[in-house]
Amino acid sequence: MMTATASIPLVPRVTPAHPARRVGPRAWGGSGGWRRPRIGIRMDRRSAGDAPKPPADNSDLEPEQRDYTGTLKQYEEVPLVPKKLPAMLFPAEEVLLPGSAQVLHLYEARFLALLDEVTNETGGLFAHVTFLPPAQGEADDGGLRVNQVATLVRVEEVQREEVGAKVTIIGESRMTLRELEEKSQRGYLVGTFVPIPVMQDDGSATYKPSKTELDEVEALADFIDDAVNDCVALVDKLLDGDGDEKLWDLSEAANEVEWGHGEVGNLKRAMAWIEGPYVTLDMLEMPCSMSERDWLRDAVEERVKHSELQLAERLSFACLQVAPASTEADYARLVSCRNVAMSAQHGLMDRLRLGKILLEEQRSALRAKVALKSAFGGAAEKDDAN
Repeated sequence: MMTATASIPLVPRVTPAHPARRVGPRAWGGSGGWRRPRIGIRMDRRSAGDAPKPPADNSDLEPEQRDYTGTLKQYEEVPLVPKKLPAMLFPAEEVLLPGSAQVLHLYEARFLALLDEVTNETGGLFAHVTFLPPAQGEADDGGLRVNQVATLVRVEEVQREEVGAKVTIIGESRMTLRELEEKSQRGYLVGTFVPIPVMQDDGSATYKPSKTELDEVEALADFIDDAVNDCVALVDKLLDGDGDEKLWDLSEAANEVEWGHGEVGNLKRAMAWIEGPYVTLDMLEMPCSMSERDWLRDAVEERVKHSELQLAERLSFACLQVAPASTEADYARLVSCRNVAMSAQHGLMDRLRLGKILLEEQRSALRAKVALKSAFGGAAEKDDAN
């Protein structure tokens, strides 16, 4: 991901909490989840346990150079209008992709002031910006290396508490950071951003994919859809299919986040997001309150119509979710995938290939865990019988 070096003092954030590992059994499918229409193109399926072991250096995640067989579009360039938004800083390993969810417990006065501005003036939108640690061999001068690609996040829910507020946020789209400055009067950061264009009906603003490329996109999306639903079944087996929806409910996971922040999204929530409306920076007209700007109205009124390419673009972000029972190594691998996916240097095909790699590994790991549980569970049942 591209970075910019900025001499910005580290603004204290909410106390960090370990990213939540809880993802529910309906997280990866079930009612309300996204299912691709079948159009007859399939990919070769690996047999159980055949997912490749990832290289220790994650070198397989960096997309390879490929030949482009589509055509460049003739278009009139529309100048991007920079806009200022309140911003919060997070470490690079907590990058929030479009379609992912996070809960913030805000209790410091400056962050509650930020929340007031967001809910009353920016339609519930603000910037989720990540920073990197000092580069190896580089002196730590107190400044930050800030990623140039940030996430436009939407406040989905605010729960006022005895101390502060618990805020559920959803990643919506990507933006390019132009400038980041401290808003001294109220103590939080404000950034100047421009939107990264989203997919159009027939391709990007400048490129129309060929039939061969469209077929590959469809095949990759089809594979991801199958892998997601395989993971659903495996998670149900791993949890004995106890049907305890509380284990998978977003609000239940949010309740566990205290005095910090944590990732609470899951594949069910992310798959439902795919069919929702685009929310991009260029759509925001300020000032406006959350109540005035209902971003999901089109979805409620069933007016959202995405093309196959637009659905595939949203899927390419949404499929990169935390798997149940993830290890620290699994989570580090996911973070590497997400950072590549956020980069403006890579496109739809690259992200779909990342999703395929990650879901192959997650499915293989879940199969192994289910097999182990079955083996040890069977032995325990025999002991009980004796």
